[in-house]
Amino acid sequence: MYMSKIVGKTLKKYHNEFNIGSQELLFRTGMFREVNQGVFVALPMGVKVIDNVARVITDKMESIGFQRLYTLDRDFERNISIAVRNDIKSYKELPAFLYDIQRLERDEVRVKDGLVRGKEYIEIRGCSFYEDNESIISSYSEFIKFYIDLFKELGIEVLPLTDYYSRANRKNGHSFIVKIDNGNRILYSCGDCGETQLQETASYYIKEMKKGSVEKIGEIYTPDIKTITELQTFLGVEASDLAKTLLVKKEDEVVAVVLRGDRELNKYKLSKVLGVAADKIQMADGKDIENIDTVTGFVGPIGLETIKIIVDREIDSQGTYIAGANKKDYHIKNLCPSRDIPFCTIADISYIKDKDKCPKCRGDLKKEKGIDVAGMFNMGKMVDINSFNYKDGEGKTNDILGCYHYIDIFKFLSVIVGKYHDENGILWPFKIAPYHVIVSILNTKFEDKVELGKKIYKELKDKNIKIILDERNTGTGSKFKDADLLGIPIRITIGKRADEKIVEFKMRNSEEKEELEAHVAIEKIINILKKQDAI
Repeated sequence: MYMSKIVGKTLKKYHNEFNIGSQELLFRTGMFREVNQGVFVALPMGVKVIDNVARVITDKMESIGFQRLYTLDRDFERNISIAVRNDIKSYKELPAFLYDIQRLERDEVRVKDGLVRGKEYIEIRGCSFYEDNESIISSYSEFIKFYIDLFKELGIEVLPLTDYYSRANRKNGHSFIVKIDNGNRILYSCGDCGETQLQETASYYIKEMKKGSVEKIGEIYTPDIKTITELQTFLGVEASDLAKTLLVKKEDEVVAVVLRGDRELNKYKLSKVLGVAADKIQMADGKDIENIDTVTGFVGPIGLETIKIIVDREIDSQGTYIAGANKKDYHIKNLCPSRDIPFCTIADISYIKDKDKCPKCRGDLKKEKGIDVAGMFNMGKMVDINSFNYKDGEGKTNDILGCYHYIDIFKFLSVIVGKYHDENGILWPFKIAPYHVIVSILNTKFEDKVELGKKIYKELKDKNIKIILDERNTGTGSKFKDADLLGIPIRITIGKRADEKIVEFKMRNSEEKEELEAHVAIEKIINILKKQDAI
């Protein structure tokens, strides 16, 4: 490709500011353009990179048995289950691995995150189908290793972390996280044992409480004192001395949840206890609680025997707390959960917070950020699809079970650029680079330079090497800056010794320059690309 013909010119600066640094490079290189807030178009060089990423990943997927199909609908797993339910009818045909590549829309758009949270994105999505849960468990751990190795081969270290998925059959799945500044996911990492967790599912060490004598419950007059902060000030106590009771609802059922006053309810954890998606859990309002004997602002667990009560595991069963009295302007003291609400369910339903300790070794936790570039989760049975089953070795009919997989190409691309760049531009790995070689003719007024440049260009192109010929009538500095910005791995410069058939050879990731005869430079390029498995 001639540089002058490439659609998508490089930019010295980009007018938008992004939260994630890699985004500016992706737009300055002319690979992407923004056409509306959060709406981006991939230009030709961007398409080449997207295609390269997709090819590298899907080649690896197909090497372990994935087969590609094509579906336009967003409800991928349901549609392919319907499509193949008459094609997979025997245990001999399982497991089965299927995938496609689609352009999808995000549920949440963040303009300042660029491609990472743009309105549309490209995703490799797949389903793997199995005979039973034992097969899923065995395959699941193998897939985690597969994805770790896949990304490592592409130069990216991912962390397979337990994550919440609303469709995960009441189980958590795994997201593959890359640590980056200004990422949209919050992580807590232990500096001692290395344990790393996502905020949505993170657990933490709970100190053992000193057990003492438990006094009788007593009422405390708290006139119009409703919030945790107001109670702290009015009673002169710590937030951890308080037990707050929140009323939530799932569908038409009201549920009481009890947490320490210094904790926040984690709906992702609660959803697993209640067996519903997190977005289906709402705070109860006046109409929801009109048949419950309580008062808004003074809700407490005692007297709520008609509804389900879930107590956070941090609330010590033998400790005592101040809680709502279900009576206007009153709270109670000496609430002892084991004595006063023995019928409750104990569960982990609170968020981790700063200064919490590691649940494994009690070490200090560090708060970090990252983004999820891929994920997988156990779907279990496809409950709303009839006849999606198979016959086992004894002729019995069983339901087919499934796992969902995804890789977000736009996020992965952003992570690659975030890692592989310097102050001058991108440093593409060979397997992903849009072109492998750029031949820069420094002065196109001299025919011998142009002729040599075109000769090298043709020889390499004839060997199916991805190459750019920069034949533009522009200054030397401009050509070098564009070559560095674009991140083309190898640069051949046609300069003052063109009449001797001598060129300058330089790798993008090195400052070293070498003068070589043209044919030697060509041989060197071919050898390098073969070693990189790029041709």
